[in-house]
Amino acid sequence: MDFKLKSVIGFLTILLVVSSQLIGQQKVSDWQKSSATIHTEYIAINFSTTHQLKATDNVVKTKKGIEAATSDEDASLLSDEIAVPIEKAAPFLGVGSQLIFANTPDGISAVGLELRYSKDNQQWSAWKPINPDAHLTTTADTLVGTLQYLPKSTAAIQFRISIKGEASAGVNLRSLRFSFTSPGATSAKRLKEINAKAKSGRRTDPRKQNKQQYPMPDYVSRTGWDCPDGQQPSGSYPLTDVTHQIVHHSAGTNSSNDWPAVVRAIWDYHVNTNGWSDIGYNWLVDPNGVVYQGRGWINGDDEVQGAHFCGTNSNTMGVCMMGNFEEVNPSEEAKESLSELLAWKSDEKEIDPLASEYHSSSQLNLKTISGHRDGCSTLCPGENLYTQLPQIRNRVKGLIEESSEPIVAVDSVRNYPNPFRETTNITFSLAEAGIVRLTVWNTMGQFVEEIARRVYSAGPHEVPWNASDYASGIYFCRIEFEDQSTVQKMVLVK
Repeated sequence: MDFKLKSVIGFLTILLVVSSQLIGQQKVSDWQKSSATIHTEYIAINFSTTHQLKATDNVVKTKKGIEAATSDEDASLLSDEIAVPIEKAAPFLGVGSQLIFANTPDGISAVGLELRYSKDNQQWSAWKPINPDAHLTTTADTLVGTLQYLPKSTAAIQFRISIKGEASAGVNLRSLRFSFTSPGATSAKRLKEINAKAKSGRRTDPRKQNKQQYPMPDYVSRTGWDCPDGQQPSGSYPLTDVTHQIVHHSAGTNSSNDWPAVVRAIWDYHVNTNGWSDIGYNWLVDPNGVVYQGRGWINGDDEVQGAHFCGTNSNTMGVCMMGNFEEVNPSEEAKESLSELLAWKSDEKEIDPLASEYHSSSQLNLKTISGHRDGCSTLCPGENLYTQLPQIRNRVKGLIEESSEPIVAVDSVRNYPNPFRETTNITFSLAEAGIVRLTVWNTMGQFVEEIARRVYSAGPHEVPWNASDYASGIYFCRIEFEDQSTVQKMVLVK
């Protein structure tokens, strides 16, 4: 009998939730149309009605679900083979899980969930434990597992559940829901553009280049990594005044030829399995040192409250280092990009990277650069990254100090009025005569207009900019003089 047909017959009580999501790009300009499509399917299992389990040990079925027959020994169950409901996943298959149970005094620690996979239903992988996703705030009777990254050739999975020892008394397994995601392969052209932003070849982002402050590193925008919601989030989030920066790891795959696809898989898991309106992190960094914009900004303001710190997210910026740093060490490129990102925000917000400050939301005295585990019960960001945070804090401090020398060639840069309605005047002062170029950029890093490019004498100058043809929003005026540049933020209101 055909394997897929056999699996369907053997698992008659599995509800295949036909909610295939062929998610297209939205709110994206023609020059950045999506090159990848996310496809997600769900399978839900109700333990009170299913009869087709391959093996059980010390369990009994009840009207509410499955529970241990006796409480003096471990209980376990093994599923039948489950056919993957997606054909031709690319470039990998992401598998998420949500296990619901009841009557567990010891909570999640009383229940263990494992998974294995096969491409032919003959040869199976080793069992992989599915650890709880510590970024979620869930009830004690819900285990939302970390996203699993399986080969694209995976045709079937099996799961195994164990209830541990004396904690098994009264534990009732209610349901289990799997998500299967193909994040779509990133086009070769897009990958080349993104990989050019690796630490080895990255430039400073022109939106926030100012040698009086540590510059924002160049990054891949949401449309750059093919976010299905485009540059703007679909939900509404509060802004937050960042006082603490929280470092995470994804606890996922350590190797990939397509890291933008990994970002898309994380976005899909956060949105379509966790039920959030956007990805939880503010920023992500891949092992090549490429920086990715995470949660969408509000009117050009990057300090949007994320979802990454156990429900105490206010006043934080969350940065996810992609990889599992319980298993491997973070790359030097990724650590340097992390340090640059933290240095930019620390300098912008006048945060001492070596200090500890009270964090009101968690009610903890935290290092201003902390690991996820400093405020939550989790291994995140992994031992191999967490133990390097002291060196990273020192590196951040050093980067800020290296950039602290003031500009003497271009000074007194500002614009007035600010905010403005149609026209604003940009002022600056030169220590010596020379060629000055003034350009305007939008919050997506797109060039808007060149205002001036000519020789100016030493002394103060004023240049008007008429923005009557442009939409309301935040713009950046970049002033270039010799090998130096500075940026002025301008707010257009109509």
